[in-house]
Amino acid sequence: MSDIDDDFKHESLQDKESIFKYLKAVGEGFKNGRLLLGSRQKNLILEPKGLMKFEVKAKRKGDTIKLALRFDWKDDGPAPAAQGEPLTINTDK
Repeated sequence: MSDIDDDFKHESLQDKESIFKYLKAVGEGFKNGRLLLGSRQKNLILEPKGLMKFEVKAKRKGDTIKLALRFDWKDDGPAPAAQGEPLTINTDK
């Protein structure tokens, strides 16, 4: 287990094509087991593995829409058993 506490945060305005590229890179990072996050001030390497907690939150309030994706996992130790109901995400209208 890692004794290092580290964090990375980035916030910016992006168009949907840029967001797609970031999400694709995150997907590739999960597939390959290595995510490299970076900005001018900070870099952080994450190595996702095993079962992960996956949380999706979406909210619409007036003309403001929020979508949050969250992934949690442990660096070491036994992976928890899979649980939760199936999630559907599609692009059909």
